[in-house]
Amino acid sequence: MKTTSYVASAVIVWLAILAAAALILRGTPQFGQLLPILGAGMVWFVVIVPGILTRRGQR
Repeated sequence: MKTTSYVASAVIVWLAILAAAALILRGTPQFGQLLPILGAGMVWFVVIVPGILTRRGQR
């Protein structure tokens, strides 16, 4: 799988996850608590994993 298609699909999935969480938890303090956890997952799959995949491909 190419890195660009992976990043694009990961961004779409994580935006859908965030939107669903926002719809379900709107008006509650739990969304504010859940946002950093979801943000960490998003950073892992959108920034770190593609970097690892790209780096392994260069070796």
